[in-house]
Amino acid sequence: MKQRQVYVGGILVVLMFLCIIGMQGIAMADTMVLRLAHEMPTNHPYHLGAEMFAKLVNEGTKGAIKIVIYPNAELGKQKALAQAVSMGRLDFCLGWNGILEAYAPITGIFALPYIYRDWDHTWKVINSDIGRKIFSFTEKKGIKVVGAFYNGTYSFVSRKPIRSFSDIRGIKLRVQPSQVFVQMGKVLGAVVTPLAFSEVYTALQLGTIDAEIQGPINVRKSKHYEVAKYVFETKMCNLLEPLMMSVRTFKRLSPEYRKVIFQAAKKATAWQWEVAKKTEKRDREWLATKGGMKYYPASRAEGRKVMQPLYEKYKEWKSYIQAIEAIK
Repeated sequence: MKQRQVYVGGILVVLMFLCIIGMQGIAMADTMVLRLAHEMPTNHPYHLGAEMFAKLVNEGTKGAIKIVIYPNAELGKQKALAQAVSMGRLDFCLGWNGILEAYAPITGIFALPYIYRDWDHTWKVINSDIGRKIFSFTEKKGIKVVGAFYNGTYSFVSRKPIRSFSDIRGIKLRVQPSQVFVQMGKVLGAVVTPLAFSEVYTALQLGTIDAEIQGPINVRKSKHYEVAKYVFETKMCNLLEPLMMSVRTFKRLSPEYRKVIFQAAKKATAWQWEVAKKTEKRDREWLATKGGMKYYPASRAEGRKVMQPLYEKYKEWKSYIQAIEAIK
């Protein structure tokens, strides 16, 4: 009789254990896991912003959606990540705004030099009707922009001193894979070399390129200051890092969860901008002191005049440019 009680008790324990496992399985099945990938290290403002976005989405859906982040190009470089998002094979990715030109050329307007007066103007533009309209053109190609992180204030970083715009003529200039940046380099008379960001350090080190267009955060975080000691500080581009979402993933979500995504993206973007601004200021100071970089200031008025031929190349964007410049 005692043996039978032990036997029955053992069965009950096993059944309880299986019941618990089953409930956990149901809970896991009820959680939608989405993936977000980017190319930068975990100490970069992109990653910090991605973590905040994931946290807000998880809280807003009460744990129903979990976003797993893959930094350091673990799932590929920016171009490949955007392609994966477009095809519905990846849920989210971060990539600089030039990546979107392959899906909607008009998005190149965000990379035009001196189109923004300052970062406050930039923020107002991307949150305006005209900003949202320009980003919306990528949706036909499977990419929905739900936010735009702060990328950085970009100038010329070089192996040898550049003190004026005329010094750029003839140098080997790395530009981001973007038609707007390629045309920018040509307007300046440089020998243009489009390269992925991950290839820039070695190219500078070997002298394959003389200079790049880059911001303080990336220069410090990726140690480009080790192989390029000079900055022609034009501050000509306020670049963005769009948070791209697959249209396929978006369509899978309920209206309630779509709303959570938008709200989380807006809050995470505002938070990330503040973090990135402070990081950029701190990194710029560090590069000028401990990083040993030499800075040469540039005139904004002169730069805008030099870049005018670039604007002439995109006359079809004139109404959009005017709308952006009109935002107070």
